[in-house]
Formats: sequence, C-alpha cells, structure tokens
Amino acid sequence: MRRGSRSIGGSRRARRLWTAGALLAFALTLLGAASRLSVGAPDPERTYSSGAAILTVIEQPRAKGVMVTTGGWAYCQQLRALARRSRLTLLCGRFAKDGYVGPGLRARRHLDWGNAAYLRALAREARALHRRVGGELLLVGVSYSGFGVAALASHHPELRPDRLIVIDSYLDLAARRAAAGTGATGREIDAETGGSGGALAARSVRLAGLASLVATGTRLQVIWSIAPDEAREFKGATCNLAANAGPLQRLANVLGRPIPAWVTTNRHGHDLWDHGRRILRGEFPGRTVIFRPGGPVPPGVVCS
Repeated sequence: MRRGSRSIGGSRRARRLWTAGALLAFALTLLGAASRLSVGAPDPERTYSSGAAILTVIEQPRAKGVMVTTGGWAYCQQLRALARRSRLTLLCGRFAKDGYVGPGLRARRHLDWGNAAYLRALAREARALHRRVGGELLLVGVSYSGFGVAALASHHPELRPDRLIVIDSYLDLAARRAAAGTGATGREIDAETGGSGGALAARSVRLAGLASLVATGTRLQVIWSIAPDEAREFKGATCNLAANAGPLQRLANVLGRPIPAWVTTNRHGHDLWDHGRRILRGEFPGRTVIFRPGGPVPPGVVCS
C-alpha cells in the first residue's frame, strides 16, 4: 500500500514538474518574442509583398551594409553566400507574377523586364531597408539580374547606391529582345512588355539615370565575358556591341569622362561565382578597358 502511494505521489510530482517546466518554457518564448519586438530585432529571414514586388530579406548580424538583387529565386540563391560572407544584409526582389520559386519550376518564370510598378516597389523597400541597416548600399546582378539592378538604379537614381555591379548581362533591352529572336526568351519578353519598340525603350536601362548616378559618386562596375560559349549560348546578347560596350561608350560621351569596364573570357556566370568576393574588394577579373569620351569603342570588347 505504501509502495503504491509512493508511486502515485511520484507520478503526481512528475506531472507537476513537467507542467511547471512547460509553463516556464512558454513564458520564456513569450519573453523572447516581446524582447525582439521591443528592440525591433528583425527575423533572420522574411518574405513579404509590397505592390508588384515580393521581397525576401536575409539579415546579417552587425551587417556592414545592404546588397540588393532582383530576378527572383534563382538569382537570389546565387548571392546568398556572397552576402553572408561579406556581412551584408541581402534584399532579393521577385516580380509578383513570377512563379519560379524553386527547382523544377523554371517554366513558371515571369520576370519583370523593367516593369515600372515593380521597380518602384523594389526601390521603395531598398531605401527603407538601407535606412534601417546603414552602411554601404550595393546593387549586384548577374545575367538577367544584372540588367534588373541596372534598370532599377537608372529608373530610380534617388537610391544613390555606393556601387552598381553588373555581370555577364546587358544594358539595352531592345537589343536583348532582338538577339532572342523567336525563342522562349523572346516570347517571355513580349508577354510582359507587349514587344513594341516604345515599350522596350521605356523599360530599358536609362542612360540619363546612369549618368546622374556616376556623376554623384556611384561606382558603376560592368563586367562581361566574350568567351565563345557566351556568344553561342546567348546569341551575343551579353557580349555584342549593343549589350554593354555601346551603352558605356555613350555614357562616357555624355559625362565627358572615361568609364572603366572589365572584359573576361570566363564562362557565363563564373565572373560572379568564382570572383565574387574579389569583386566586392575592388579586384576585378579579366582586363580593364577604358571607354573615353569622343573616342572609338576599345578593341577586343565584343564577341565575334
């Protein structure tokens, strides 16, 4: 009988201890949440909508600044590690119509291609995030996202990023559409823009916006490959005269000052993947070329 009483009593004490522990854990959880709210500490990663944009923010403790990219899930993935290693909070923009949110969903991709409402929302959120985090503001993109961040900066020069880094991409949307021909990318551009010359020009990178940024201190750093693979895979869209060299020559003419750029023979994307940290340190792959005002386009900067 006593043995049974001790067993029942022990069971009751165990239940009381378990209940007390659970209540304590719950209280600590609430306390932690309240503490985060009281000091405004953000979640390490969060995704939310703003107008035509879906934004993902990946916070870094004691961040040295903010890195912004665009083009959705695939392009965000390519910059996560670089932002983390560089102690930069990362802001990734995705167009609200874009369904490419993971492996195997490429067919659902719907890029913004310079959509004004999307760029407006992304610019607004980038400004707000940078005001909170402080430090440098870097706009970085490779391939499509290179065009995307250049369009963002040139349509919204009020962002005044410290650096605009465009890798293996293009600065002229009409030329990109022409190179795409009747293929899938051409159809994708037409589905979003309508395909008219006027619409493509309105959504392209604005030379006046770039000139304003460079004149007020933004470091424009454009890097592209002229490797045979680059020319073949993208039909010259990222390395022909209209992609980068022509726009940079016109920019030099408008500003009346030399504009540097960097040309490599690496495979597409590898200028970022293999050299990203060096680029952020100001060490660029390939060879430096200078576009001088009133001069010809430098030799050896376009693919054959």
